[in-house]
Amino acid sequence: MKNAIAVAAVAALSLAASLPASAAAINGFTGAFAPGTWSTTVLGNLTGAAGGSASFTSSQLTLVGGNAASPNPANFTPACTGAQFSLLGPCEIDVTTTHIANPFTFNWSYTSADDSGAAGDFFGVIVNGVRIVLSDLGGAPSQSGHLSVLADSSFGWFVNCTDCINGAATVAITNFSAAPEPAPLALLAIGLVGLCVMRRQVG
Repeated sequence: MKNAIAVAAVAALSLAASLPASAAAINGFTGAFAPGTWSTTVLGNLTGAAGGSASFTSSQLTLVGGNAASPNPANFTPACTGAQFSLLGPCEIDVTTTHIANPFTFNWSYTSADDSGAAGDFFGVIVNGVRIVLSDLGGAPSQSGHLSVLADSSFGWFVNCTDCINGAATVAITNFSAAPEPAPLALLAIGLVGLCVMRRQVG
């Protein structure tokens, strides 16, 4: 029995070793993360303009938040129904994936054209359905950063335009990479080796 388990473990390890190497990260919006694999969703009711846009190349994602002229310029009435300036509101553009390959790593560059600066437009990540704001609301109109994120069920980015007037935010995502998931056969091999070691200790 011990020999049979040992042979099975060696065979599984050999088979896993013969698979194409998968240790290298996926770089750029390619393969499982090619542009067509991401879901783009525009949320909320934005009066007088589109709710935002997302455009991909193999090396960059560009997100533009929603923006419109104020329905009442005299008192800066929000163009987004139910919105309030500088608070996360219902008008937003999301780009997400449910393909998980941790960690997700990227650079981001944010610029807000809003007259009120960065407080008018939020940018951040969506991790397992939870929004995390990355842009500094009290910071400069142009900001940038680098982040590495772990996710369980979904991952993506968002731009929330709060009141959605007086200028849109634009965000560039570059140097995106994602580590591949472990090959199932490699995990099987590890399990069989562990079982073999346990058998030897017990036997």
